[in-house]
Amino acid sequence: MHFADPWLLLLALLAVPLAVVRWRRTPPAIAVPFARGLDAAPAGWRVRARRVLPVLRILAILLLVAGLARPRLGEAEALVPAEGIDIALSIDVSSSMAASYFGVDETRLSSVKEVIRDFVAGRDNDRIGLVIFQREALPLAPLTLDHEALDTIIADLSSDTLPVDGTGIGVGIASALTLLEDSNAASRIVILLTDGRHNADSISPAEAAEIAAALRIRVYTIGVVDEDGTRPDPFTGLDAELLGSISEHTGARYFEAASAEDLAQVYDEIASLETSRVGGEAFARHSELGLWLVAAGAAILLGELALGRTWLRRTPA
Repeated sequence: MHFADPWLLLLALLAVPLAVVRWRRTPPAIAVPFARGLDAAPAGWRVRARRVLPVLRILAILLLVAGLARPRLGEAEALVPAEGIDIALSIDVSSSMAASYFGVDETRLSSVKEVIRDFVAGRDNDRIGLVIFQREALPLAPLTLDHEALDTIIADLSSDTLPVDGTGIGVGIASALTLLEDSNAASRIVILLTDGRHNADSISPAEAAEIAAALRIRVYTIGVVDEDGTRPDPFTGLDAELLGSISEHTGARYFEAASAEDLAQVYDEIASLETSRVGGEAFARHSELGLWLVAAGAAILLGELALGRTWLRRTPA
């Protein structure tokens, strides 16, 4: 048991002066010579019972104060993830993703699919949608909590789904934004992954970033690089500066990944960042005892006042 407002227990100090005054006070008396022989006579039951009245008043004060401090019994608290994160995944499925490797026997796209499937499986309370892009973009799944169906779609991703190869980062962002624009979630984000640079004639990445910023949607970007972190071709390789500027403009961050392990850590970090933004929901169960103590204190106080003015009242001399 603990008290919700323990500082109110200081009010119990009010009972101290009451007790001191009661037990130190000597009732006034007039000496009567012929009555001295009655000093040893036993006191009546009313006289003895009156001695209980100050104790009852002190007990009533203590119970009232304890009740006001709100004692609680059997409290159990937990922090559950707060709902309200909507995520649009935008994945580059161009030929370079299917031709390059993450230092293992799987292509980058195969490794990315496995990481994303694990990420989706761990986001129980979040709606997640999926967009793929090459030169053009294609939404494959709206925002959904049906993560099993989404997992099936991700597992079937391939680089031949779209007809024209290329890298349209701008349209990849814009298509993801269409999934989120009507969302009322506390947090709305796009996570865009690519290993190339923008080379499409569609909407530019800068324009897409402006739209995202206007909608207050953060765009996290992930650049897939070689195992040693190098970008050998400055004309077709990853445009880290562009990706960084997109994320910065929308209030998000840019990450790089050179392996499947790196990529998994990046997705986990993004999830952690967004979870901390919306916080958590405190869940608690407890029994309030304060009302019972206040009721008991009030009953004792009323009883003490009633007894002091009826059966146990001091009779005049």
